[in-house]
Amino acid sequence: MTRATTAILGGLKDVIFGRLTWLALANLVVAATITVFAARAGLAYLVPLIPDSGGWLGYVSMAGSLVASVAVIVLAIALSPAISMVVGGVLFDFAAERIEKKIGAPKGRQVPIQEGLLNGARIALPALALNLLVLPLYFVPVVNAVTFYTLNGFLMGREYATITAARHMSYRDAVALRKRHGMSVFFVGLACSLVPFLAPLVGASAMTRLVQSLR
Repeated sequence: MTRATTAILGGLKDVIFGRLTWLALANLVVAATITVFAARAGLAYLVPLIPDSGGWLGYVSMAGSLVASVAVIVLAIALSPAISMVVGGVLFDFAAERIEKKIGAPKGRQVPIQEGLLNGARIALPALALNLLVLPLYFVPVVNAVTFYTLNGFLMGREYATITAARHMSYRDAVALRKRHGMSVFFVGLACSLVPFLAPLVGASAMTRLVQSLR
């Protein structure tokens, strides 16, 4: 856990006031904007579908609108990791390269933009599907936080570690490395899930540091 903790602290430092600050801000603004617009669209187009009624049915209608509004907001929160991963997929390898240079690690292979987009989608799609699958749990206090952070921490750790390691070794070896150090990988992923709109950049830095220390 010491290596994972050191990697996380280094990643946060790089994002907050380091080499990745501007990239992190760009990812934050774009991902947050998309999420907010998605939530506003849901509130604007889905909630009005609930019919207005008079008398006691009016209370039912009002309650339905309130529940629908909360549901849209919860859905937007559930989608935020996937949205951020798609946006950050383009920046991930560029950020990892900057951190490799900073810590004196061997430079990984150059990743084309289209592969970066593919990596972002490969991370985002399982996150999107599983977050939608467990969506009912997000309405249960305490359970919602545990589910959100555990699930997305696992997914982020798994994919960020594989992509980072694959910059320096074969895909099969990258997966083997990830599995051998599963707890450290999960710990870094969990830290990323706590800051979903900054996760790809924190993940790029922290996983680069972790993978290099494990190698």
